[in-house]
Amino acid sequence: MGVTGTSGWTHVNFVVNESAHRIYAMKSPLNADAKFPDNLKTSSAKRAFAARLDMTIKRAKITSGRLARLLAVSDGDVTLWRAGIMAPGAEHCHKLSDILGVDITWLCAGTS
Repeated sequence: MGVTGTSGWTHVNFVVNESAHRIYAMKSPLNADAKFPDNLKTSSAKRAFAARLDMTIKRAKITSGRLARLLAVSDGDVTLWRAGIMAPGAEHCHKLSDILGVDITWLCAGTS
């Protein structure tokens, strides 16, 4: 998209409208201070991430299979993330936040 002054880059969030089968883009500022999956190493952090991810997927009314296809990962990976067994890498955290239309810091670190 482009640079928003000197404060940082702007990225696009995608909102999936399953009934219309369309993806809508929305601009939002990129939070460069986000803590990525380094904080998702403990089992309690993985479970907390899984709860946020599961809630967000349900609110977006998107299936795990569709999300997996949009992320170019297996259905099993998304299932393991939702169960809190495994955590996604930084690249997938970025893509998840874009696809689901949520703040990456909240999704991956639990803060806003």
